[in-house]
Amino acid sequence: MKTSNSLIRRISLPVFLILTPLISLAIPLLASLPPEITPLMIAVIPAILAILLTALTDGGRGVRALLKKPFEWRVSFKWYVIALGLALGLRVLMSLLALLLGWISAIQIRAWSLPQFVILSTFILVGSAAEELGWRGYALPKMPGKRSPLFSALLIGVIWGALHLSLTFPGQMNAGSHWLPTILQIVGLSVVLTWLYVQTGGNIVMPILFHAGQSLFVILNEGISLTEQLWLLTAVTLAYSLVIFFFFGANMRRGRVEEPVMLSAEPAKTK
Repeated sequence: MKTSNSLIRRISLPVFLILTPLISLAIPLLASLPPEITPLMIAVIPAILAILLTALTDGGRGVRALLKKPFEWRVSFKWYVIALGLALGLRVLMSLLALLLGWISAIQIRAWSLPQFVILSTFILVGSAAEELGWRGYALPKMPGKRSPLFSALLIGVIWGALHLSLTFPGQMNAGSHWLPTILQIVGLSVVLTWLYVQTGGNIVMPILFHAGQSLFVILNEGISLTEQLWLLTAVTLAYSLVIFFFFGANMRRGRVEEPVMLSAEPAKTK
């Protein structure tokens, strides 16, 4: 029994990294999903697999610990400012670049009614929490400790980006979009989210806030076409990533962090 559990524990991360994109890409190919459903599926599949695999390896106690992660909000206030500030800055920079390139004549704000804003904000926050539960809450801590956080961020980013290709399938919300920025912008986001995770001692609330914030602040990119947004998002997120690498290195740990955080394939042992 111990041997079986040890085997499941060793293969749980590869299983997650393989099954998540396969399922996320297969479902839209095999079923005619409304375009509104596919983004929700992309968000919940990583969370569901993370919960199932945690239940197999660590039982109910492990599942409860995993599900607590999105509610660990006791982090220094400055990180709330940083996470939301970076998210806002990302979308502002996109609009400024579009303005400089002549793609828009002025920065425009999308007009949402209060009910629309509340519904979309709730959907975005829940979806971001589900995605972060799977990628930063489950997969990232299980990455081998001998690999740098940057390597882990890039690997997760490529896989996470690949499953977003389902949004480009015929009939989906990003149908016809180029595959390259679809993946690269997610790789850039993965680096920023991993940096927030490392700097806050393994907290996923800050990644959730940045993830949700940058999606919500799309209201600042009104008038920019989908294709242009993808390329601009790629440019800005990769620029963010380069700045992080320049100042913090591959370990993303220069300066003081909230708590020590280790990326390890095995869970920490408790006394």
